Amino acid sequence: MGEVVIQGVSRCFGRKDAVREVSLRIPSGCVFCIAGPNGSGKTTLLNILAGVLKQTEGRFEVKGSVGYAYQHPKLWEELTVKENILFFSNLAERGDEEWVKKVIEEMGLGGLLDENVGELSSGTRKRVEVAVGILSNPDVILLDEPTAGLDAEAKRRVIEIIKFFKKEGKTVIITTHQLEDFGGVCDRLAVLNEGRVVSERDVRGLGREELMRIYTGSMGKVK
Repeated sequence: MGEVVIQGVSRCFGRKDAVREVSLRIPSGCVFCIAGPNGSGKTTLLNILAGVLKQTEGRFEVKGSVGYAYQHPKLWEELTVKENILFFSNLAERGDEEWVKKVIEEMGLGGLLDENVGELSSGTRKRVEVAVGILSNPDVILLDEPTAGLDAEAKRRVIEIIKFFKKEGKTVIITTHQLEDFGGVCDRLAVLNEGRVVSERDVRGLGREELMRIYTGSMGKVK
């Protein structure tokens, strides 16, 4: 469970190709980063994997259930953290009380359950968004720009959350235009430019400088 196979997936919006013939194989339990500039097709690809969008061409297979944390949190801001968690846990197709308790603990939300979501910082709202996205205890977790707009401490907490997912054996697919945030966390890296994969490789153990050299060297390529 948790393997993702993408074969020749494309998505057009009118005459614009947002994603063009993307093929990737993401192993189970892998932290897989998809990096690229804004408008390179990263979020479109994630939306396809989540079933939010239908691909124009190609096929893909996700072996297991999917949890999705959007870049911009889609929460009930007038409700408390606890009320949001209860609402979304009732929508989850699977999962259990022990998993929900573990998620609350790992996300550092235990002391915030009675706080209104609309009054939280952007970093804390991001943690709540990730929490509600994984209440079903999914095999595959999709994180769209999880560190965008966050301060250094909030980014650190996001990285710790990703490490928790990896320890739990989850497959984690991250899109980002801030690859430097994920040094030492990613197992594999794919670089998207103008909707195409221009580079893919193993990056286990590489720090932020090495990742950025790979990314910068890939950006001049458009296949």
